[in-house]
Amino acid sequence: MKFSFSIKTLAVAFVMGMATMTPVVGDDTPLGKEMDEMSGALKGLRKAETWADKVALAQKGQVATLNSLKHLPVIFKDIKDEAEKKKATADYKRLIGLTYVGLCELEMAFLAEDEDKADAAIDKLKELKKEGHRAYTED
Repeated sequence: MKFSFSIKTLAVAFVMGMATMTPVVGDDTPLGKEMDEMSGALKGLRKAETWADKVALAQKGQVATLNSLKHLPVIFKDIKDEAEKKKATADYKRLIGLTYVGLCELEMAFLAEDEDKADAAIDKLKELKKEGHRAYTED
């Protein structure tokens, strides 16, 4: 199955996700499931044998990334100050957006069959993951 995204599709997905954005509770959360899906796609790259397989995994990660915008990290339920919650939500969306861009760059590298660009995109994604987990996961 081939996924293609236009700016319009991304905007619709974003708006739909924002309309239903609610904090989730617990370890087995909808956000956690999307993050596991994204992580699984990236881990699958180690075993992917063809460029086409790698492209499909990058696209799978893109879908999970867009779906994650429908949810907020569980830690947000503890933020009482509305202004602080709005800032945290904006930053969370920024990180998810950058992750989506990184996955698109990864897809483009795979389509170009450029291992160096793919490695650079993966390194960016790892840094984004670290930043997001430092800020938005419970210890």
